Amino acid sequence: MDAQRLQLKIFVTPDSALAVEPEAFIGVFHRWIKERVLSELVIDVANYLHVPKGPGVVLIGHGADYFLDHGEGRVGLLYNRKRVGPPPEDRLSDLVRRTLHGALLLEREPALGGKLRFASSEMLFRINDRLAAPNRDATFEALKPELAAWSHRIFAGRFDLARVGAAKDLFSVRLTSPANDSLAALLDRMGGPPGPDGSLVP
Repeated sequence: MDAQRLQLKIFVTPDSALAVEPEAFIGVFHRWIKERVLSELVIDVANYLHVPKGPGVVLIGHGADYFLDHGEGRVGLLYNRKRVGPPPEDRLSDLVRRTLHGALLLEREPALGGKLRFASSEMLFRINDRLAAPNRDATFEALKPELAAWSHRIFAGRFDLARVGAAKDLFSVRLTSPANDSLAALLDRMGGPPGPDGSLVP
């Protein structure tokens, strides 16, 4: 994967999206900063809950951000890599591991009382670089073998890939699977929680 500015979103189940007040994530993310919960530098929290179908609450990091995103009118955790990451052959794996790890931490977050759950049967992959990766079929066909390889791994062989969105949108691929395994099982298939990454700290 030559692209560097990668995003992955995993969606909250509809029932648990209603069970947790969005403002609760502001305190959760501040605690993550204070207690250094993540293996990367995170420095601030931004509140965009006033924006309809917007970025929600954002945990801002040095090399990547975590959004409690409300795009498409659906709540989910979106991981946004904004600096040069691992070698090209490791970028998708790292993206998945960091997204799943963040979601698993939220499911286990004491302040949320176990009310939040993610549906592992659907994810949205995007490249935040319209010049390098225009949202068109040619880009999808070029990246499909690599996306299929890690989808096969994470979903244990049962998955579908579909390019979504209009030409003016970010290049986006929706990954779906009939399985709905636990986040822990998916993360284990990808190699477990991510380790330190020098590009994510100054």
